[in-house]
Amino acid sequence: MKGKGVNFWVQIALFNLVVVAMLGVMLRYKIAFSFPVIHQKHLLHGHSHFAFSAWVSQMIMTLLAFSLQERNQGKEPFVYKNLLGWNTLAAFFMLFAFVYQGYGPFSIFFSTLSTAINFLFCFRVWSFMRRSLSSTVGDYYIKASIIFNVLSSLGTIFLAYLMSNKINNPEKYLASVYYYLHFQYNGYFIFSCLGLFTYFLDQIGVKIAHSRRVFWLFSVSLPFAYLLSIMWAKLPFFVYIILVIAAIIQFITWFYWLFQVKKNQHKILQEVSGLVLFLWILAALAASLKFSLQLLSIIPSLSEYAFGFRPVVIAYLHLVLLGVISLYVLGYALWKKYIYFNRFLVAAVGLFIAGILFNELILMLQGMSFLNLVQIPYSNEILFGVAILMFLGTLGIWLSQKMKQNLI
Repeated sequence: MKGKGVNFWVQIALFNLVVVAMLGVMLRYKIAFSFPVIHQKHLLHGHSHFAFSAWVSQMIMTLLAFSLQERNQGKEPFVYKNLLGWNTLAAFFMLFAFVYQGYGPFSIFFSTLSTAINFLFCFRVWSFMRRSLSSTVGDYYIKASIIFNVLSSLGTIFLAYLMSNKINNPEKYLASVYYYLHFQYNGYFIFSCLGLFTYFLDQIGVKIAHSRRVFWLFSVSLPFAYLLSIMWAKLPFFVYIILVIAAIIQFITWFYWLFQVKKNQHKILQEVSGLVLFLWILAALAASLKFSLQLLSIIPSLSEYAFGFRPVVIAYLHLVLLGVISLYVLGYALWKKYIYFNRFLVAAVGLFIAGILFNELILMLQGMSFLNLVQIPYSNEILFGVAILMFLGTLGIWLSQKMKQNLI
């Protein structure tokens, strides 16, 4: 394959993760102490947009592009390289624009450009799979992730409409933000990971019982699960019943799928290293917690609590983005040998995981403090220290790839 190899593009995504973690340190420093040079909300918007585009989307695009190319045995030209480069470039311009002006002409332009690049990538992936001789369940998950990715953009379009027309409606604003987040997190990101994992299972000869039914249950229930995010909108009783059914279906389907994977653990253990297995087990535990919390949120009082306190919302978003998605894609890249294994990498991953666990713990305790159930002195200062820990972990992961296999 001509041009830069997959390890190069994975290292680009890992560097972007370092930048995301550095921005997290800056945010936590500004909350705990004082940093008047940068506007808090501008930095927050830059952090979140960059994390989505330059880390998660970039990594998923890289893993998917090279996995499809390998599956096709290089019979067609590699048409993704330029898109991977343009995506990162647009993400950095978008980051600088958001930090400088928040939501403004430049940040909106580069955000739109980033979305257009992502959509073009999705179009090329869809076209490739349509030309494929055989369609697998993994392809179903990837196609569904593309559909959910496109659907998520409706949330940002409506949000831009509200802002451009200066419509000050907090409920509509929140509903559009949660719509975007739901179809990105639970749709595009998680379905991409399920698709990549299904490719892994196919490669090692593992078949999940009723795998197509599992896919359809996941995909059909997902749009209705969005209603869980807007229970505060005083939904009609029949709509409440629909969201309860959706939450139950997602919960049962996830644990059925997990049980079927566990039944084939002997084959999986033969194919993956200890570090990959550890990362995937943590990702599965985080996903199990996510679906359990999602089911519990059908209780109105718990839903009101979950969406009423910012630390709880942030903890949930980080649980999915870091605990589920980030750990899984790191494990997948390591299994594919897109990430070089060495002892320094193991230590760096350990720091990163410790940071994720402490971050979740402190944020949840912060949420409980609003109910006067527990009090944590210096919680913002502790979270700043945890952000540094995650930054050091991500920096170590990236630097470990410069050492390649010299430290084994």
